[in-house]
Amino acid sequence: MSIEGEIRIELSCQDDRVSRVMINSTRPLNLPKIFSGKPVDELLSMIPMLYSICATAQSAAAVKACRQATGIAADWQIELLEQILVNVETAREHLWRIMTDWSNHSESALSRDHLATLATLMSDARKACFQKGDSFTLKPNINFDAAAIELIIQRIDKLCHEKIFAVSPAEWYGLADQQAFNRWLEKSDTLATTLLRDLCEQTHNDRGDWGAEALPQLDHQEVCQRLSEADADAFIAAPDWHGRIYETGPLTRQLKHPLIVQLMQNFGQGVIPRLVARLLELASLPAKLSQQLHTLTGSAGSFESSSETDSPNQGLGEVEAARGRLFHRVVQQQGKISQYQIVAPTEWNFHPRGVVCQGLKTLSAKHEKLLMQQAEQLISAVDPCVGFQLEMV
Repeated sequence: MSIEGEIRIELSCQDDRVSRVMINSTRPLNLPKIFSGKPVDELLSMIPMLYSICATAQSAAAVKACRQATGIAADWQIELLEQILVNVETAREHLWRIMTDWSNHSESALSRDHLATLATLMSDARKACFQKGDSFTLKPNINFDAAAIELIIQRIDKLCHEKIFAVSPAEWYGLADQQAFNRWLEKSDTLATTLLRDLCEQTHNDRGDWGAEALPQLDHQEVCQRLSEADADAFIAAPDWHGRIYETGPLTRQLKHPLIVQLMQNFGQGVIPRLVARLLELASLPAKLSQQLHTLTGSAGSFESSSETDSPNQGLGEVEAARGRLFHRVVQQQGKISQYQIVAPTEWNFHPRGVVCQGLKTLSAKHEKLLMQQAEQLISAVDPCVGFQLEMV
């Protein structure tokens, strides 16, 4: 088992239906306690080494929190470049998951060029934004190369076009209804269409309401207060907000897209809307990155800086990572960490009574093998940031 731990899920069945779900995590949620007493700069250098999954988003949340706690006001260009790096990472995470996991359903082989593009995407993006080794520090030195960032956006766009959509990402994001989506499924032959066609054939009239709700915007002062309470560790392991359990991730970010609205009318909160939401988010990223680049070059747009807490020596960093919303809280005294906490999207989505639990309870099948297959598809569609073990008991 890796340092990241894993999610363990046990299913019990009765009359060909899932009757009971048990979700346990071996994720090292207390790991941030090792930062206690360490200088802020040392903490920031350790974050990407300890949290290799979505390391850029983790670093972005950490540096936001630490700047607030130390009273450093970041330059808007620095914050925007950091946001660009997070968006590049989100694109890479979605592409990697689609091109490696979804390829099992396709005869289309992955080329070395495609994999090389993904492997070097983040290092090239960092070089185009900051001086070597200087990204996500308290006061990084900018090394802004607009042409290099433009090339990175083009690489993402090209890869999406060739392997995922068979049209430009912008055109695919414009699919406004299920009729247009079905035409795309029929006419295209990509990693995405092969899997989605199979799922559409397997899934009929699945209108299951899992009771999942999108995580709302949370007041930073309230979040800090909750994390300062005696039972903060329990909250981090199984978070709720005012007694309600929420979901966070691509589906909740795309809920207002007309295609998702229609798909959820037909497929509920099941696998198909979730996979399409990931595709929509991926399709939106080249345009989003281009808009951010235009803002940096003074061509267009505006930029809103991150919010702050009202407490001295305390900071909260909030970042929308590939799999959902991420929070880092830090309390420091005289440049050294006295308390550090992380609330990750996996703990919201894989809460013992959360969206995955509710979704698994809607499953039914006459054969155990088919039921396990459906469960694996659902869990992968919600997408934990670590591996999972699924067992029938």
